[in-house]
Amino acid sequence: MTTNKLSRDTWINAAIKVLATGGIDQVRVDQLAKKLKITRGSFYHHFDSRKDLLEGILKKWRLRATEEIIDRLQRGAASPLEQIIYLMNLPVKGSSAVEAASIEISIRAWARRDSLARECVEEVDNYRLSFIKTIFKELGHTDVRADDLANLVYAYIVSTSLIHFDKDYKHRQEMAERIAEFLVSNCPLMKCPKRDELANKP
Repeated sequence: MTTNKLSRDTWINAAIKVLATGGIDQVRVDQLAKKLKITRGSFYHHFDSRKDLLEGILKKWRLRATEEIIDRLQRGAASPLEQIIYLMNLPVKGSSAVEAASIEISIRAWARRDSLARECVEEVDNYRLSFIKTIFKELGHTDVRADDLANLVYAYIVSTSLIHFDKDYKHRQEMAERIAEFLVSNCPLMKCPKRDELANKP
């Protein structure tokens, strides 16, 4: 067994893969060391404890699955509608989306019985919802309506990640576009700030 020290990130990535396929109980230092063909000493060179590793997993998940995506959208030139469509299509973007969904499902299962994971999931959910709400407010929706629509879109995204689809995602992507267009352009007629615009739309 090699004694070369792996990076902290290598350990975290290996732990995330185990988490996605076997659940949090399978994320053990000895099993990871065996999988990476390295001594446990490398682990303790980078981590103080297993809890330190678990915190690293959650931090990386939050960065990859939330902060990087939102940052990319904020820096891009996509319209509000395009941003909503992009987010709604995240669960059906191929093999990488399937892997991301497996990781998220495992983290949410972990959060049901662990306060560390639960706090992270709640933080991520609030961050994502806040971002989606901001998009709807940019479209002229009231604060309450934007909050309702953000929760509806987010529920769609999370639930879609739980459903297994065939490799041909075209149908689901087209459906997401239709739903996004409906949500972006519709609201109660008597209260909608976009009423006149919608009424005159051909």
